[in-house]
Amino acid sequence: MKIRTVLRHAIAATAISMVATTAFASPAPPGHRTDDAWLRQALIAREGALTHAYNTCNLHALRASLFAGTALRAPDGRHIDPVIDARDRVCGRLHRQVMPGSLSVRGMGDDSALVNGTQCFCAINSVSCSTRGERFVHLWTLDHGLWRMSLMLHLDATR
Repeated sequence: MKIRTVLRHAIAATAISMVATTAFASPAPPGHRTDDAWLRQALIAREGALTHAYNTCNLHALRASLFAGTALRAPDGRHIDPVIDARDRVCGRLHRQVMPGSLSVRGMGDDSALVNGTQCFCAINSVSCSTRGERFVHLWTLDHGLWRMSLMLHLDATR
C-alpha cells in the first residue's frame, strides 16, 4: 500500500512539474535561435504572462519573470522595484492593458530581444482604459531556457 501512495505522489509531482514547465518556460526553438516568428510568439506570450501576473497580483510570477535587481525606470528617471510597485500601486486597484497592435519585437543577438509597445494601467472596475497609455521598452534575455526581463523602461505618453 505504501508503495502505491509514494508512486501516486511521485506521478502527481511529475505532472505538476511538467505543466509548470510548459506554462512558464519559453525554450529555444529547435535549431534556429534567430527565427523571427518564434521570437515574436515567445515574447508576446511572456508579455501576456506579465500582464496576467499584474492583473492577478501574482507577485511570485512577476518576480520570476525578472532578473534579480531589475528596476523599472520611470519617466522622471526614478528606479523602482517592479514587484514592490505592483504590490503598492497596482494590486487590487489597477489592471494592465497592452494596446492591441502596439507590440513590436526586435532580436538583439542570439539570446536577447527588445519588446516595445503601449500600455496603460486602468481602474480595476473599468472595461477599457480611457487614458492614452505610456510607451514601454522591455529587454528580455533567454537564460537557461527561460525568458527573463532585465530592463523595464516606461516613457512619457507624450513622447
